[in-house]
Amino acid sequence: MDTPLPEIPLLKIFSFLDAFSLLQVCQVNKYWNTVAENDHLWRNLCLEKWGFCHFSYRCPGAPTWKRFFLSQRKRERRMASAQPEDFIYREAAGNLGILEPMAYLSGSSLQMNEREKSVLCTVSSKRMLFAWDVQEVGNSEGDIYTLTVPELRSVSKVNAFKYSVDLLHVSPSKRWVFASGVHQHILPKVFYAECLLRPSEDKIPLSVCLPFSSCCRAGWAPKRYNRITLMFRRASFRKTGFTTFDLTLERTGGQTVVQAHQVASFLLPVHMESPIWMGVSDANMIVFESGSRLFLFTINGLLLQQFDDHEISICNLWVDSLHVLTTSMDNYLHLYMWEEEGRYPYLKSCCHLEHRRDDFTPSCYVSKALCDNASIVCVVSKSRESSILVMYSLNT
Repeated sequence: MDTPLPEIPLLKIFSFLDAFSLLQVCQVNKYWNTVAENDHLWRNLCLEKWGFCHFSYRCPGAPTWKRFFLSQRKRERRMASAQPEDFIYREAAGNLGILEPMAYLSGSSLQMNEREKSVLCTVSSKRMLFAWDVQEVGNSEGDIYTLTVPELRSVSKVNAFKYSVDLLHVSPSKRWVFASGVHQHILPKVFYAECLLRPSEDKIPLSVCLPFSSCCRAGWAPKRYNRITLMFRRASFRKTGFTTFDLTLERTGGQTVVQAHQVASFLLPVHMESPIWMGVSDANMIVFESGSRLFLFTINGLLLQQFDDHEISICNLWVDSLHVLTTSMDNYLHLYMWEEEGRYPYLKSCCHLEHRRDDFTPSCYVSKALCDNASIVCVVSKSRESSILVMYSLNT
């Protein structure tokens, strides 16, 4: 301590510390405190915790990365410990038609604002469309359209399959686009997104086929820019399996090609009811429903957790890098949050909320929910013609 290390070597040492340890070294002396306040250290912790795609820049006049990291963690802890009475309940009024949630954005995640502002993007049967960033759209002819927004100007059109495109997912890094149909003879494809954004008339967009037909769901790992997990059916849909690939761009024989490397695969037991929904967290976790239960597996097939929070079958599942939301025909939704302790991340069961307060009418249609660290939104469908937008906001 009498001969302090130069700043650059000390920064390198501090870069291996987690947030708690970094806060501790701030208390050693003034010099260590100055080095440990370095924005680069706290930015890296944000990238590691919440994924690189939302935190690539900091707006002028925004708080430091340290302040932002601590405020986000505070919001997470508040959401994780929230009870139903901690939420303010609202319903959207008016005839909205059939609503389909598309994206759920947190203002602080994108702009590092001190105040959390949640923005919901939806499309409705009233022909109202709200969109942001570049978006890929698939159609029933097997084509993939890349459009700009808000102008919706066409950038490219690629014929991916002979049948319809039923699944379309962009990776968190925006580098890859996964496309598939549910037809049993279709092999899913992953496109290099740059080729869709800057198409060439004389070149076919770079892509690779994944050798698993009958793909019914897929999800990108939030913190790995190139890892995707597929859910597929086998033997007349009596067996369900999961397989995971890492995508790379490689130079072979003077040409650039997309390669898919299978890193894990497993089949569920025959006696387990085939899931409909799935999600991926970290690089090695798969969460899915089976009947009224929620399961957490590793990508190699190791069962880690099982939850029985619903009385009737889970009808929808939503997953991001922080939260898992389930909705059920029992008129309830349940919130879980990812916790990172020990060898594997695990799910913490948080709170149980009604789709609509004091409405006990049985639901015959699928209800869908999304959330961030400030609120939960649920689209409740009680009839074929209309749906209700329900919002739960934490009372701050």
